Amino acid sequence: MPNRRGRTVKGLTALVAVGALVGLAQEPATAPRDPRPVATAPVAAASASVSPGVDGALGDQRRPNIVVIMADDMREDELQYMPRTRALLGLQGTRFVNSFSPHPQCCPARASFVTGQYTHNHQVWSNRGLYGGFQALDDTDTMPVALHRAGYTTAFAGKYLNGYGIRPFPDGSDSRTYIPPGWSDWRASVRGIYRYFNPTLNVNGTLRSTPRWYQTRMFGAEVEDMIGRSARSPRPFFLWAAYVAPHVGTPEEVDDPEAVERDGGGRNGFLSPAVPAGVRGMFDETITRAPGADGEADVGDKPYFISKLPPTTATEQNAMAEVSRQRAESLEVLDQEVEDTVVALDRAGELDDTVVIFTADNGYFLGEHRIRQGKLLPYDPALRVPLLVRGPGIPTGEERTDPVTTIDFAPTFLQLAGIAPDPDMDGLSFLDPDASDDPTADTGWVRAIMTQTGPRTAADTTADGRLPPGADPVRFTEGVRTERYLYVEHATGERELYDLRRDPDQFRNVIDRPVGAPVVAELAALLDELRVCRGQSCRARIPRSLRR
Repeated sequence: MPNRRGRTVKGLTALVAVGALVGLAQEPATAPRDPRPVATAPVAAASASVSPGVDGALGDQRRPNIVVIMADDMREDELQYMPRTRALLGLQGTRFVNSFSPHPQCCPARASFVTGQYTHNHQVWSNRGLYGGFQALDDTDTMPVALHRAGYTTAFAGKYLNGYGIRPFPDGSDSRTYIPPGWSDWRASVRGIYRYFNPTLNVNGTLRSTPRWYQTRMFGAEVEDMIGRSARSPRPFFLWAAYVAPHVGTPEEVDDPEAVERDGGGRNGFLSPAVPAGVRGMFDETITRAPGADGEADVGDKPYFISKLPPTTATEQNAMAEVSRQRAESLEVLDQEVEDTVVALDRAGELDDTVVIFTADNGYFLGEHRIRQGKLLPYDPALRVPLLVRGPGIPTGEERTDPVTTIDFAPTFLQLAGIAPDPDMDGLSFLDPDASDDPTADTGWVRAIMTQTGPRTAADTTADGRLPPGADPVRFTEGVRTERYLYVEHATGERELYDLRRDPDQFRNVIDRPVGAPVVAELAALLDELRVCRGQSCRARIPRSLRR
């Protein structure tokens, strides 16, 4: 069956389903690939030290390839705009409907992805500054290092941790050509990371510009090339494709929403991704409102930095709708690249031996709780991320309700590679539906999930911009999530409790209701355990009294 570039695909029966799903939206015209070679050869030294079979690897037993496709700032409900991805990975695999990013911010989330640790253990608390950014991570003992040591070819394409390739190292050396340990083939953006046209790449130590090429398509071509190269090796491969879409980015475009005047002075700017001409306007008729356009009628029970927000105006709602449309347009292009990645795996004869994962680093607000745009708060639009998995041994067409978080990817990949579990990893493999190791739990949700955020500005604290004495300015927000409850403590001393069974949208903070006092006490104790946990102790079981 020919795909959108006329290639014949054999063995991809899921593409029949794609045809039906794509009918939800008209296929846009697509620009051709840049005809130039997309990559240089991988750095030879990167793979010279590999010793297959160490670290408890499976030896001669066939280990699957692993391909991770990661979006940036994508909400879980935006999967509706990616019909190919849903068909090729969801219908042909398993969808995890309770997938969360414990720290909803790019750099901390990506640090958790490569370490399998909560923020308080890997210590990357924000995107930049004293407590954050690429240089805050100790990258000498990460998941890709373990996979590489165990005999995997490891490849990366796209956006790495924030700050990578931008600031020099403390000794003055150039970080733009730096290749983190554990990678065989490295193609990361180092300049213009959020420019959707013409970012600069570090391709295995050599800088390369990419003029006039839309970034998502450019990285898609890099991924196809990496798959072809990796398939020629007898070793299994791990590939992390980290796209920028639908994150905000440049250049500005004629249909971008204009800034809106705020009551009391100032302007609210609305930011969106840039998109190629072929998809512009594709969702103008179908997306007429942002998902959280109405905001929240009463935010008086929320923390100060929410309760001070004014209601959204009609003009702001229109601006958020345009942002939503452009985000969907950028995801249409990414949807095409997911399809092309699956096609490339099939063409290389590797699809049946590859676990393919689609997810995002964190979610995003589009009006909910009066937050016009953003993340960094422990509510579902920011915490929930898509997670689709297909591959050998993965059930087809199933949904799983047990929780999965960003810290669970690294231990899952180690299990796939036959590597002994790392005791310093806080997460656990999500391959086994009984990973909770509680056969009496009907949903498998017996593990508490932690939420964390890092430093915030003084304007987000209290009315006078100060924190209470003894408050930790780094750990601004910490909380614990169960299937039924979300309990949160802020550095301001404010607390929140939501009964998710009765209030799934987290509208009513019931922290001060007497009936919730016993629940609060148990959740607070559980949070106290998690905030200092490490390894096994981070997999705290939810008391049965909280599972009712």
